[in-house]
Amino acid sequence: MLSVLFVIAAVLTSEIVLGFLFSAIAQIFYQKTKIDFKSVAKGFIERMFLLLFLFNDLAPALTFFSALKLATRLKHDESTGSDSNKFNDYYLVGNLLSVSVALFYTYILNHTQKIETILSLL
Repeated sequence: MLSVLFVIAAVLTSEIVLGFLFSAIAQIFYQKTKIDFKSVAKGFIERMFLLLFLFNDLAPALTFFSALKLATRLKHDESTGSDSNKFNDYYLVGNLLSVSVALFYTYILNHTQKIETILSLL
């Protein structure tokens, strides 16, 4: 039971930090000053999708995820080259960070017992 609470706490804490981090990144690239809760929710769903499949040793889900992201990106059209470069950089940074966090969550789930043992020694 304690391991489930630990994983839930780790995920919730990470998601709150990520919400603010993505907001800061959006301010840098797009000068947006508000947190876009729709984007935060989509990112959370993406990470939970990856977590579910990676935890169950279904690594080809990363390829499927990449194909979906590429398909959604192909429809994006910016008017100027500079805006396109900003969007591409924002898109790349966001996706790399999102996949990295999903891999981190998978690591936590796979090693919960070891982490609890280390924490109990402290």
